[in-house]
Amino acid sequence: MVVGSVRSFSFLRFVTFPSVVLAGTPRILAVAILALGLAAAPLASRDAKADPAFNIVWMSAAGLLAAGIVGDLLRGNEISADTMPDEVDTLTFGMGAYNVWKDNEGDFDQMPALFRFEYRPAYYLWIAHPIAGIEATHLGSTYVYGGFMADVRFGEHIILSPSAAVGWYNQGGARDLGGPLEFRTGIEAAYRFEDGLRVGMAFHHISNAELGDINPGIEEVTLNVSLPIQYFLGK
Repeated sequence: MVVGSVRSFSFLRFVTFPSVVLAGTPRILAVAILALGLAAAPLASRDAKADPAFNIVWMSAAGLLAAGIVGDLLRGNEISADTMPDEVDTLTFGMGAYNVWKDNEGDFDQMPALFRFEYRPAYYLWIAHPIAGIEATHLGSTYVYGGFMADVRFGEHIILSPSAAVGWYNQGGARDLGGPLEFRTGIEAAYRFEDGLRVGMAFHHISNAELGDINPGIEEVTLNVSLPIQYFLGK
C-alpha cells in the first residue's frame, strides 16, 4: 500500500506538471517582464547622485515581487491576486513634494509642491497592470509617463505596489535632470476599501540612464487617492 501510494503520487505529478505550466504561462510571462525590468532598472540610475534612494526602491520592489511569487505558489497566505476581489479602473490624484532627498550637488535645493494625475486600468497580467499619467510642480516642470505597477496584497486591504515607468520630462523652473527622457521607479503603500477606493503614500525616484548630459536624479513623495472610475460615471 505504501509503495502504491508513492507511485500514484509520482504519476500524478508527472501528468499534471505540463498542464500547470501551460495554465501559468501568462504569469510566467509577467514574471519574466517584471524581472527584466528590475534587472535593467539599475542602469537608469547609474551614477545618479541619489543612488541610495534608488537602491531602496529597487531592492524593496524586488523583495515585494518575490513575496508575490511565493504567495502565488503557496496560495494560502492571501498575497496572491487570485484570492482578492476583482479590481476596477481607477483615477489617481496625488499631492506631495518634489526633491525630498537632498544631495550634495548644490544645483537645486528647493522642494516644490508636486501634483499627480494617473489612470490605472483594471487589466491584470498576474499581479501587474498598466499605468499612465502626468505630474507637475508649481515651478512649471511636467513629467508625462507610462509603465506598469504590481499589486502585492497582504490580506484584503493592504497593498504594496512597486512600479516602473518611462516618460518625457519638461524642466520648467525645477531641476535639470539631464534630458527629456527619464525613467521612474517607485513604491506605493495603500489601504483598499471594499469598493476599490485606495488611499496611500508613494515614493518615487526619477533619473536617466546617462542618456543626457548629467544624471542628478530626483525623489518624490505623494499622498495618493485612487477613485474608482464609476464614481465619475454615476454607476
